[in-house]
Amino acid sequence: MPMGNALVGGVLRTPLHRTLSRSLLLLTYRGRRTGKEYTIPVGYARYAEDELVLLAGRPGGKTWWTNRRGPLSVRLLLAGREVEGEARLVKGEEAVPRLAVYLEALPRAARTFGIAAGPDGKVAADRLPALADEVQVVAVRLRR
Repeated sequence: MPMGNALVGGVLRTPLHRTLSRSLLLLTYRGRRTGKEYTIPVGYARYAEDELVLLAGRPGGKTWWTNRRGPLSVRLLLAGREVEGEARLVKGEEAVPRLAVYLEALPRAARTFGIAAGPDGKVAADRLPALADEVQVVAVRLRR
């Protein structure tokens, strides 16, 4: 884990997690070929009571999501507690409302993913369908 990720991961594992936990969680997944477990901090937004949305990067980029095909069982450290879920890539019309929720909750993420925002810091709604095709939008259904 790179130094910055290790530092953020360390804070998320302590009682000091509250400030970071509003927008970050620790995601643990198992590598497809090696079976090795990886844990990384990722930004998230709550899409529904039992669903989170994450951006995993642009297609073809080196991201955790490219390690998998199809649904992926994950463990999350979410707001100081461990939960399990199933992550899946969403595309097209299904991705647009999730992307809107993510960018509304995490407006700075637009810059991270090279998405141009307007002067108000928001991405124009008419741009969302094209953006949903450019970035990998991941929905995580939480298990109860």
